Amino acid sequence: MDYLNAYRIRPAWLVIAALATVSSAFGADPDRGRMLLETHCVSCHDSRVYKRDSKLGTNYEEIRKQVVRWETNTSRKWNDSDIDSVATHLARLYYKVPCPAC
Repeated sequence: MDYLNAYRIRPAWLVIAALATVSSAFGADPDRGRMLLETHCVSCHDSRVYKRDSKLGTNYEEIRKQVVRWETNTSRKWNDSDIDSVATHLARLYYKVPCPAC
């Protein structure tokens, strides 16, 4: 295998992976995210969890990872658009961080 060609392929894969993560958030609907959050998340915790000093989400990607984590733990089976919608709503309202859909 030619190491130079392998090196050229690697950056392309990184770019594609990064674009896939960012582009998925463009279909986010923050209003749907609010509805999903209010319907499924407030039964275990209220808005104080997003306002504490020890936040796990300090950027959009970390917020989205936490949404995926708890969506999986609670067996919600949300699609990517639902996950992006909740993450976008949280990023805008509580975390005040930029996100691809904002």
